[in-house]
Amino acid sequence: MAPAGADVRLLLVHGSRLNAAAWVPLERELLGRVVCDHLDLPGHGHAAGERFTLAGARAAVTEAVLDLDPRRHRIVLAGHSLGGYVALTWAARNHRILDGLVLMGATAQPSSRLAGIYRAVGGLLRTGLEDPRRADTIRGSDEAGMRRIIGDEVTDAVVARGPGLGAIPDSWDAVMDEVDLRLLVDVDAPVLAINGEYDQFRVGEAMAKRLRRDLQVVHVRGATHFAPVTHPVPVAAALTDFITTLG
Repeated sequence: MAPAGADVRLLLVHGSRLNAAAWVPLERELLGRVVCDHLDLPGHGHAAGERFTLAGARAAVTEAVLDLDPRRHRIVLAGHSLGGYVALTWAARNHRILDGLVLMGATAQPSSRLAGIYRAVGGLLRTGLEDPRRADTIRGSDEAGMRRIIGDEVTDAVVARGPGLGAIPDSWDAVMDEVDLRLLVDVDAPVLAINGEYDQFRVGEAMAKRLRRDLQVVHVRGATHFAPVTHPVPVAAALTDFITTLG
């Protein structure tokens, strides 16, 4: 871990269906305040040719952290949705490295009653994408949905880099099978949770607060699960405030 006076680097881990290009609005807001870096998870973006596994995702985080050199820089790891759960499992296994952990839209317990719904959707998606007659229609519908939710600018950037639609079945199964919110107790750094006001993944906040009495929680007014993309200004403010409290 770098000394307290070292510069902070914010490492961003994207959510399901997206890739590192989804951070463009947030990084634009943080420009001049926090130095950001990002990565593509297996099955997404520049790593679209790799099959998603949680071990592979953690390896991608490890590589990115080492590139940032934790001996010279203080590192805050921040993940959205799928990326939040990847970040949580990484932080629970790797100690005396991070100066902070940020979970955005990632406070639901993956083994909750919601899991059955997500597992069923993932299974249907896998079947549909394996059918050449349906695959293009599914991809087109997904892109149209992204445009409605996160806008044309980010959708164009995500599509150009390589969306992760095909990785959904493997990634969702991995999170539901291998991630537990109770890993929060194994994280040896301060933790911030940022959730949209209407984010369905807020459902586990009470459990997260019981597990971590020092947990800081910020709600982004008017935002859904995609708060880091659709509401970058308040999310950037929350991140900046959190990093300031670290020293």
